[in-house]
Amino acid sequence: MAGKKLEAFREWFTPRKRLWAGLALLVTGVFGPLLYPSINGYWSIFIAPGIMFICNARNPEARDKR
Repeated sequence: MAGKKLEAFREWFTPRKRLWAGLALLVTGVFGPLLYPSINGYWSIFIAPGIMFICNARNPEARDKR
């Protein structure tokens, strides 16, 4: 049961959606402290997942020329 849900999520979470999610997390982590400086330390948790999503958005199968 969990395997089917995971496969459905992987099909839905395409590299383009991964890129946009990573950019949104990165922008939130960078500009969040400027908008709400009182909770400055908590915004840094968005930066690492944002960078990971952006790096994983690359689709090597799309560029392979076989």
